[in-house]
Amino acid sequence: MIRRKTCFLCGRDLVPHPELHDVQVHPELDENERDCEVEFTDEFGVMIDIGERVKSALASLNEVQAPIFTDENDVQINFYPFVDEVLQEFFDARGVPRLGGASSGRGWTSFATWQKCPYAWKRRYVDHAKPIIPVEPVARAIGSLVHAFLALHYSQLIGDSPYRALAPKMLYDVLIVRANPELVHEAWRVFCAYTLYYKFDDSIQPLAIEFDLRDPRTGESTRYDMIAFQSEPISNRPAGTYIWEHKTAGAFTQDNLSGWSNDGEILGEVMLWRRLGLDKRFGELKGVVVNILGKQQTPKFHREYVAPSSFQLEQHREDLKRWEGLIQLSRATNVFPRARNNCIGRWGRCDHWEECSLSDESINLMIPDGR
Repeated sequence: MIRRKTCFLCGRDLVPHPELHDVQVHPELDENERDCEVEFTDEFGVMIDIGERVKSALASLNEVQAPIFTDENDVQINFYPFVDEVLQEFFDARGVPRLGGASSGRGWTSFATWQKCPYAWKRRYVDHAKPIIPVEPVARAIGSLVHAFLALHYSQLIGDSPYRALAPKMLYDVLIVRANPELVHEAWRVFCAYTLYYKFDDSIQPLAIEFDLRDPRTGESTRYDMIAFQSEPISNRPAGTYIWEHKTAGAFTQDNLSGWSNDGEILGEVMLWRRLGLDKRFGELKGVVVNILGKQQTPKFHREYVAPSSFQLEQHREDLKRWEGLIQLSRATNVFPRARNNCIGRWGRCDHWEECSLSDESINLMIPDGR
């Protein structure tokens, strides 16, 4: 990633090194103009000796480097394909839709991104921009893996599921040789602990896995992780049909366990269910089960029952109309302010952290058209 394309000492234009992506080459000088003895520079135009760099770069091509992460908010740059890429490849190769993907319309993620930062929303949904530095957020990757394992696990209990022939272990065997094994091992550890913990949980009958729902009039959409029928009352949950929302958490705090009753994603799922009359297909909806898998050293598990009121759902519907109005206003005026208070959130840095923290000159070098 080049940030200054001129020599720091003499100001002459540099050219990229043909093999080392962050090294630049100084132009050769004849005897009359040899006022600078720089041969190679780093990305800032500062002189470096690349002798050791070349040896290191060549050695790295002969081995796979497994980066180390220390907590769930870390990001990493590595030689492994991203988890999302490997998951897509796995399901494409078997001719079935990918599990754990985005919904088919405009879901809560779009509104949530806007509420966190209009500029981040613009970069994602208007510019369709990729992060400047391709890093894989650890918590997000592990969450995607756990979702995929759970989806295949519960698909085995649906007679006509196109995924019945795909056991979670089959996905694990592919992931462990293609994706970052540290991420795969962590997700598999939590998933296996979950299946042992709920081994005798036979009162739940899945009705649909990764069920995509889209309102054809508004484009609003959601993807239910699972819709299941509970044959017997459990704790404070009466028997009946529930939406299941799988979540992973690094720690069990009060917010993680019981903060879902006012969550926009949960409210939107119930709102769309009622608006599009899914009771006629799956039975009367009793509520949402937030199925939380803890990634502690000894994994913990918790299921939170949420039953939004009609008043909450109406509030949410009106709020979304107003948020949509603000989005359209920004589109019309092309004004998308940065919300710097939200640059670092629950899952670490925003994807556009580097872009917003660098100078305009650096951004122009890295982003097409300086957008």
